[in-house]
Amino acid sequence: MEDRFVVKGEVVVLDRQSGLAWQRGASEEPMVWHDGLGYIDRLNESRFAGFDDWRYPSREELAALILPEEDRNSGLYIHPFFSSHRNCWTATEAGHHKACYVDFYYGDVYIIEENYANHYIRAVRTQH
Repeated sequence: MEDRFVVKGEVVVLDRQSGLAWQRGASEEPMVWHDGLGYIDRLNESRFAGFDDWRYPSREELAALILPEEDRNSGLYIHPFFSSHRNCWTATEAGHHKACYVDFYYGDVYIIEENYANHYIRAVRTQH
């Protein structure tokens, strides 16, 4: 598992398995789902890590970061190269005003009202 992820430039984690580049951290503050779209826009406007093609991850993409076993140091089901943000939104909507998020504390995907909860955004981009 150690060879799957590589830290690049302190702020990006490359996933060799999927070919995706992930924001190592996440948004500074949790937010409702729709506000995450603006967060992604701001990352692209500022060319975060030198790129302007960051996006919201799909449910499948973000769920693929869930580890089969909890990391003993963080207590989360995500590789320690990533920050310890517990709940992160996905781009996947699930019915009327609902969206999916990944909870790295429980290691699963959940659906909740888009405006009911504040979660973090961890952006992703496809490596070219």
